[in-house]
Amino acid sequence: MIKNAALKKNGFTLIEILIALMILGIGLVSVLAYLPTALDASKKAADITIAALVAQKYIEEIKSASINDITFADTFDTAEVFINDSDFTGFYYRIDVSDTGASGTKDVTVDVRWNFKGKYYIESFNTMIVKYNPG
Repeated sequence: MIKNAALKKNGFTLIEILIALMILGIGLVSVLAYLPTALDASKKAADITIAALVAQKYIEEIKSASINDITFADTFDTAEVFINDSDFTGFYYRIDVSDTGASGTKDVTVDVRWNFKGKYYIESFNTMIVKYNPG
């Protein structure tokens, strides 16, 4: 009889194992419920990074333009319509170049738009371009 009592204390009962599995299952389902939200947040963050790259590309293009091109901003100003970016499919940009009143200084805004899950997102990037023309 002493041997039977010792054997009963060594293992888990079927009820204990089922309860442990149920608690583990509830925990896993709770964690997995947040997975789609995390994936959406990751995709949106990647899209914002691409939008920044698109804006940087056009701001650098404007910065490298001659003083005459930046003075007559019609070359770059696309504020009326979004234009499809050739390097990043699904991303559209528009550029607004406005005069700040100071000589050789322009205010440049690049808006980048993209579609994510049926909704359009727009990020705006703003900078000032100063063309120093000693003479």
